[in-house]
Formats: sequence, structure tokens, C-alpha cells
Amino acid sequence: MMRVFSKRNVVQHAATQDDAVVHFNESREVMESLIDQIEDGIVLALPDGKITYYNRMVKVLFGLAADFAPLSLMDLGQINWNKRMVRAAIDSGADYGIAKASTQEMRFEEKVHAGEEVRFLEFTIRRLHSQTREQEVRVIMIRDVSAKRRLEATLQNGGACGLISTNPEMLKLLERARQIAASEASVLLQGESGTGKSCFARLIHEHSQRASRAMVEVNCAAIPETLMETEFFGHAKGAFTGATEKHQGKFAAAHKSTLFLDEIGEIPIHLQAKLLHALEERKFQMVGSNDTVEINTRFISASNINLRDAVNQNTFRADLYYRVAVIPLHIPPLRDRVGDIPVLTKHFIDDLVARGHADNIEISKSAWQALLNYPWPGNIRELANAVEHGVICSDNGLIEVESLPQDIRYYSQDNHQRYTQTIPVVTTDSDENNNETHTALLNALAKANGSKAIAAQILGIDRTTLWRRMQKFGISGEQ
Repeated sequence: MMRVFSKRNVVQHAATQDDAVVHFNESREVMESLIDQIEDGIVLALPDGKITYYNRMVKVLFGLAADFAPLSLMDLGQINWNKRMVRAAIDSGADYGIAKASTQEMRFEEKVHAGEEVRFLEFTIRRLHSQTREQEVRVIMIRDVSAKRRLEATLQNGGACGLISTNPEMLKLLERARQIAASEASVLLQGESGTGKSCFARLIHEHSQRASRAMVEVNCAAIPETLMETEFFGHAKGAFTGATEKHQGKFAAAHKSTLFLDEIGEIPIHLQAKLLHALEERKFQMVGSNDTVEINTRFISASNINLRDAVNQNTFRADLYYRVAVIPLHIPPLRDRVGDIPVLTKHFIDDLVARGHADNIEISKSAWQALLNYPWPGNIRELANAVEHGVICSDNGLIEVESLPQDIRYYSQDNHQRYTQTIPVVTTDSDENNNETHTALLNALAKANGSKAIAAQILGIDRTTLWRRMQKFGISGEQ
């Protein structure tokens, strides 16, 4: 039977359709508004690469101008999209012949230039088809993993400098170093000898836009005072007796690169004025010459003395201090990051194994206690030497206290009585001993920065015993 629509029915039907369209448009606006809040980039594209939708983060991730509207995937970085997706599909398990039609999730990572910044972007792509498989859309999610990749590179390559760390303060410091690398600001690194200041300087340089040129390093403490000016600024031929050739100097050698002035506090006060002028004006005169040399140099300085104290003692110019310390970073000593000792020790052992030493090295509990209790005045450098000493002097691959360097052995012996009184091993259940055990647990956890594995080593017990005692006294370990 044919249905007959009245005029009223037709009007009502049309109104219903209009309401549906309005509702659909409103829903789409809400969805797009929500998607714009996501910190990952999202792109919808057709098989021919035409973009049908993208959220606001896409422009941010690729460094696109605000008034530029990407129409195709080719507008998003210098990426061979088809090749990368085929390769990603194969990596995900698809056969080469069907890789282009694979519906499996694909992932790949690409280094792109976002304006003047280099970013590492992770792409996750999935093909979606209609029920008839006549229509296809590619859903592409883009995540910035630059900070993660740079930190991983730092941790992988920084072991010899002590840049491998689990300490929250050190990890923040490493991330800050990476963050300021892109700037041209002068950096002052302060910390005790052996904490890795020169390694931090290299880290900053290697993540800067000047990384294509070698960083020039100067140890100010190793240059005789009479030669310091010519070593910095160079000299003209005939400038003084013996100056038979023109000498360039470190400042000129660092043109378009980074100049690292290690132990800057050792520069005598009468040379600091010329150094300040060179830093401020980016130009100077060679010894024995009236010609001005202009440089484009980034300056990083380091000192194992507190330069603020040196300013107060009138051994370091205040105006020079404020010029070199635009961004000051203080590197903590190893004794303040005890939890890093096992991590660094393992790294140094692995490095020694790679250099040909036996791979069956173990460390006794007493040796661990000696390493963890020692104050490490030489910091990372001293730890690296101590580990090598222990490996060489180990007995059938076991490092005992006797295998360690003399300073650590003597410190361990001299402090043994105090140590055992501070961290007693209690086996009875008297109130007095319970109080001692409770205090010992808290002391060990504090010394280990909350690490239960290290606390157990300090106490000379296994982790199960530590956990049982912590439960008994209601200690969470989150100190």
C-alpha cells in the first residue's frame, strides 16, 4: 500500500532532518573542541594523502605558521609517507605483498625540522575502511618524544661522566641542561671536583645548534699565569721574545662554537677585566696587535669553588660573575646521591668487561657497605677508579673490602664501630631493641634515598627481611 504524506507530515519530516543536521554539526564541534585539547597531534587523511582533518597540535609539532593550512601529508615535514608506512607495516608483521593494504597498527619514528628546532616524533597509523571497503581513511596520531630520546642518549653516553642517574635532582638537572642547550646564554657549572662539570658542558654543547663544530676546552688551572693572556687571546708575530709565529688563541678557535672555561675561578683578577670585555663585546685584541678580532661564541664556565664567595672575598669580579652565571647550575656531590652508586658501579664494571676484563664480577655485602658509606671526596672520578681497582684486585671475580683502594678500606675500618652502632642488626623482641631496629630502618632508608634494595645492602640483610621488618614497624619507605 502506498503511503500518502500530507503537507503537514512533509513539513514535520523536513524539520526533523534539519534538527538532525544541527545536532550532528553541534556534536562535531564538541568533538573537535575536545580533540583540540589533546597534547598529541591527530590527522585524518585519504589514501592519496589529502588531509581531511587535523587538530591544533599538528601545527605546533611541525612548527607550521599560524596562517598555514596543511592540505596534504606532504605538507608535514620531509617524510616519505608511503615508504615509511610500508616499512612500518612490515615491521608490525605484515607480508611485503600486502603491506600497503594492512589494517594492522603501524608505528615509526622520524626526526623532523620544526622551524629552527629539531624534534623526534612518533607516528601511530591505522587504516580504517567502510563496510564495503570502498572508502579508506588513515588515522594518524603524532607524539613528541624528543625529551625522552635526548635523555636516553644522555644516559647511554654519559656513564663515564656520572650522568647515569636515578636521582630525581640529577634527572631534573639533566633535563634542564638539555632545555637550555638551544639558547645562547652563558652557563656556569658549579660543583665539587669529579662531579662531571666538563661532561655537563659537553652535553649542553652537543644538544646546541653549534654541535657541528668541536667544543674548545680550556683548563684555566693548568695554564701558567704568564701565558694565560696569550693562550686565551693569541698573539701576533713578534709580540714578545720567542713569538716567531702568529698564535690564534682559544677564543678565536671557538668562533661559531662553544668555549668551555673550566676552573674559571683560577683566572687572576688583573686578567678578568679583559675576559669580561671579550664576553660582553664578543671581540678582543691579540697580544701585540691593534687589530680587533670579532667572534661568535657561546660561553660555558665551571668552577669547584663558590664564585659568590670569591666575589665577597674580592678575588673574582662581581660584573664577570654575573656575565658568566646567566644560567647557574649546581651539580650535587656523589655522597648526596647514594642511590646512584650501584647504578654507576654496574656501568663501570660493564665498561671494564667491554675492555677485556672477566665478566663474572660480583661484590660482597661488606664491600657494598664500604662503597655506600664512603663520602667520595673525588666523586664520580674517584668511584670509577675505585671500581677498576676492585675489579683488578678481586679474588676469583669477587670484590671484597680488601679489593678496594686504601682510602676506602681505611675509612671502612675506622668507622666500623660507629657504623654498627648506627645500623644494628637486632634479633630479639625487647622494647629497647625494637626501638633500635626501628631507628636503624629509618636511617638506612634515609641514607638510601628510599631505595629498599640499597637499604637492605646497608643493613646487611636481604630484601625480604627488610620488607618484613618495615611491615612490622609500619614503615612505608616513602620518606
